[in-house]
Amino acid sequence: MSVAPWTVLGVPIDCSGRRIGVEKMPAALRAAGLVERLGTADAGDLAVSIDDSRRDPWTGIIGYRDVCLASVEIRRGVGAILARGERPLVIGGCCTLLIGVAAALRNQRGRTALAFADGHLDFYDGQTSPSGEAADMDLAILCGFGPPDLVGLAGLAPLISPADIVVLGARDAEQAARLGSPDPAVLTPSMVVHDAAAVRGNPSGLGRAAAERFAKTPGQFWLHFDLDVLDEAVMPAVDYRMPGGLDWGEAELLLRPLVGSPALVGIDVTILNPNLDPGGGCAQRTVDLLVSLLGNRNDS
Repeated sequence: MSVAPWTVLGVPIDCSGRRIGVEKMPAALRAAGLVERLGTADAGDLAVSIDDSRRDPWTGIIGYRDVCLASVEIRRGVGAILARGERPLVIGGCCTLLIGVAAALRNQRGRTALAFADGHLDFYDGQTSPSGEAADMDLAILCGFGPPDLVGLAGLAPLISPADIVVLGARDAEQAARLGSPDPAVLTPSMVVHDAAAVRGNPSGLGRAAAERFAKTPGQFWLHFDLDVLDEAVMPAVDYRMPGGLDWGEAELLLRPLVGSPALVGIDVTILNPNLDPGGGCAQRTVDLLVSLLGNRNDS
């Protein structure tokens, strides 16, 4: 069976509205050789930005209008790649991009599952988020909890059914509970959550189980890979560093069965901050991992 080719798409957004670095991630990964080493097509960067650093009084989201406009453009850009029968490799930017991605999947592919490899649950709302950044809330928005303009971006909510989501590697549950974040175990009991300790104990097994589950139902899935799922000791170039995450080897073991599944329709990679990576080592290590996982047709 032929496998759809990959197409790189950059989404240079920073949901703090202050351009503190993650908006430079697409350029950093390209400079580290991502496109050449994978031998993929490159669709360039979407013309998106979040430039308003004010927290919206109604939704609690920083730069809310910019987030909405960016999400619409991401839906269009990712949707165009899917419509051509290609697989998007979306390089962020921040996790806010998942809202537009999920809308594109819903419009172009119908029901699609999500493997959510992330150090954070991203289940805050506009009142409990300590930052007001949409990247604190993206998973909740996908599950149907949030402003109507976002949760309804592709029609009726949710963008992705909680029963079609497996969270892999989150390790901020205690902090989220302390800050009053909505509890996914209460609001979305059908969503599977494997914390970082569970993933470190069996990375390949949990990755394989998620891939096999999604291959059966609904038959297709998207992979979200937030680099802060990695431990701060091996990935310091993220905005919200935390101990207790995966090392590079564990991340590869987790992701390999997911990336190898014929049911995978696309990937996004987020949260590398080049301002925190002055030597470019983290960007290079990220590209090395992606090349190892996706193939290196042009590598010698």
